[in-house]
Amino acid sequence: MTEFVENLNRELEAAFKDEVSIYFDINPHDGLLETHDVDASLKEKLKCLVFIPVISRTYCDTRSFAWMNEFTAFVKQASEDRFGLKVKLADGNISSRVLPVRIHDLDADDTSLCESVLGGVLRGIEFI
Repeated sequence: MTEFVENLNRELEAAFKDEVSIYFDINPHDGLLETHDVDASLKEKLKCLVFIPVISRTYCDTRSFAWMNEFTAFVKQASEDRFGLKVKLADGNISSRVLPVRIHDLDADDTSLCESVLGGVLRGIEFI
Protein backbone atom coordinates (compact mmCIF):
# COMPACT_ATOMS: atom_id res chain seq x y z
CA MET A 1 0.00 0.00 0.00
CA THR A 2 2.83 2.38 0.86
CA GLU A 3 4.35 1.79 -2.58
CA PHE A 4 1.00 2.55 -4.23
CA VAL A 5 0.76 5.86 -2.36
CA GLU A 6 4.35 6.81 -3.24
CA ASN A 7 3.77 6.07 -6.93
CA LEU A 8 0.47 7.95 -6.91
CA ASN A 9 2.15 10.94 -5.30
CA ARG A 10 4.91 10.96 -7.96
CA GLU A 11 2.36 10.78 -10.77
CA LEU A 12 0.26 13.58 -9.30
CA GLU A 13 3.30 15.80 -8.80
CA ALA A 14 4.25 15.28 -12.45
CA ALA A 15 0.71 16.04 -13.64
CA PHE A 16 -0.06 19.18 -11.59
CA LYS A 17 1.77 22.46 -11.24
CA ASP A 18 0.34 23.08 -7.79
CA GLU A 19 1.28 21.05 -4.75
CA VAL A 20 -0.93 18.03 -4.26
CA SER A 21 -1.13 16.39 -0.87
CA ILE A 22 -2.07 12.81 -0.12
CA TYR A 23 -3.39 11.77 3.26
CA PHE A 24 -2.46 8.15 3.84
CA ASP A 25 -3.70 6.45 6.98
CA ILE A 26 -0.66 4.35 7.87
CA ASN A 27 -1.94 3.45 11.32
CA PRO A 28 -5.48 2.05 11.42
CA HIS A 29 -6.24 4.44 14.25
CA ASP A 30 -4.13 7.30 12.85
CA GLY A 31 -2.55 7.91 16.21
CA LEU A 32 -5.96 8.80 17.59
CA LEU A 33 -6.71 7.76 21.12
CA GLU A 34 -10.02 7.20 22.87
CA THR A 35 -9.57 10.58 24.53
CA HIS A 36 -9.42 12.39 21.16
CA ASP A 37 -12.36 13.76 19.22
CA VAL A 38 -12.16 11.41 16.22
CA ASP A 39 -14.82 13.22 14.17
CA ALA A 40 -13.15 16.61 14.53
CA SER A 41 -9.67 15.19 13.98
CA LEU A 42 -10.59 13.38 10.77
CA LYS A 43 -12.89 16.08 9.42
CA GLU A 44 -9.95 18.24 8.34
CA LYS A 45 -8.01 15.27 6.97
CA LEU A 46 -10.99 14.22 4.85
CA LYS A 47 -11.30 17.60 3.13
CA CYS A 48 -10.17 16.47 -0.29
CA LEU A 49 -11.37 16.52 -3.85
CA VAL A 50 -10.95 12.77 -4.40
CA PHE A 51 -11.10 10.04 -1.78
CA ILE A 52 -9.39 6.75 -2.70
CA PRO A 53 -10.38 4.02 -0.25
CA VAL A 54 -8.80 0.59 -0.54
CA ILE A 55 -11.83 -1.69 -0.52
CA SER A 56 -11.33 -5.15 0.95
CA ARG A 57 -13.48 -7.72 2.70
CA THR A 58 -12.50 -6.34 6.09
CA TYR A 59 -13.03 -2.71 5.01
CA CYS A 60 -16.71 -3.36 4.27
CA ASP A 61 -17.62 -3.80 7.92
CA THR A 62 -20.01 -1.25 9.35
CA ARG A 63 -18.22 -1.55 12.71
CA SER A 64 -14.70 -0.94 11.36
CA PHE A 65 -12.89 2.29 12.14
CA ALA A 66 -12.14 3.08 8.48
CA TRP A 67 -15.70 2.39 7.35
CA MET A 68 -17.35 4.55 10.00
CA ASN A 69 -14.81 7.36 10.36
CA GLU A 70 -13.42 7.63 6.84
CA PHE A 71 -15.61 6.12 4.10
CA THR A 72 -19.09 7.08 5.29
CA ALA A 73 -17.76 10.30 6.84
CA PHE A 74 -16.21 11.40 3.52
CA VAL A 75 -19.35 10.56 1.55
CA LYS A 76 -21.47 12.58 3.98
CA GLN A 77 -19.03 15.51 4.04
CA ALA A 78 -18.58 15.55 0.24
CA SER A 79 -22.33 15.37 -0.32
CA GLU A 80 -22.72 18.56 1.69
CA ASP A 81 -19.76 20.63 0.44
CA ARG A 82 -19.70 23.06 -2.49
CA PHE A 83 -18.58 20.42 -5.02
CA GLY A 84 -21.01 17.65 -4.11
CA LEU A 85 -20.29 13.93 -4.15
CA LYS A 86 -20.55 13.75 -7.93
CA VAL A 87 -18.77 16.25 -10.15
CA LYS A 88 -19.10 17.22 -13.78
CA LEU A 89 -15.85 16.67 -15.66
CA ALA A 90 -14.46 18.88 -18.44
CA ASP A 91 -15.82 16.47 -21.08
CA GLY A 92 -19.32 16.75 -19.61
CA ASN A 93 -19.36 13.31 -17.98
CA ILE A 94 -20.18 12.88 -14.31
CA SER A 95 -17.85 11.14 -11.85
CA SER A 96 -17.92 10.33 -8.17
CA ARG A 97 -15.31 11.89 -5.90
CA VAL A 98 -14.86 8.42 -4.38
CA LEU A 99 -12.43 6.33 -6.43
CA PRO A 100 -12.34 2.92 -4.77
CA VAL A 101 -9.42 0.55 -5.28
CA ARG A 102 -10.57 -3.05 -4.83
CA ILE A 103 -8.00 -5.56 -3.63
CA HIS A 104 -10.42 -8.48 -3.13
CA ASP A 105 -13.50 -9.81 -4.84
CA LEU A 106 -16.39 -8.66 -2.70
CA ASP A 107 -19.43 -10.72 -1.91
CA ALA A 108 -22.84 -9.39 -2.91
CA ASP A 109 -23.57 -8.05 0.59
CA ASP A 110 -20.34 -6.01 0.71
CA THR A 111 -20.92 -4.64 -2.78
CA SER A 112 -24.50 -3.68 -1.86
CA LEU A 113 -23.26 -2.03 1.33
CA CYS A 114 -20.77 0.14 -0.59
CA GLU A 115 -23.33 1.00 -3.23
CA SER A 116 -25.92 1.97 -0.62
CA VAL A 117 -23.51 4.51 0.87
CA LEU A 118 -22.34 5.79 -2.53
CA GLY A 119 -25.86 6.01 -3.92
CA GLY A 120 -24.92 4.13 -7.08
CA VAL A 121 -22.84 1.42 -8.70
CA LEU A 122 -19.42 0.69 -7.17
CA ARG A 123 -16.96 1.81 -9.86
CA GLY A 124 -13.24 1.99 -9.39
CA ILE A 125 -9.89 0.38 -9.98
CA GLU A 126 -9.42 -3.33 -9.44
CA PHE A 127 -6.17 -4.84 -8.15
CA ILE A 128 -7.49 -8.37 -7.72
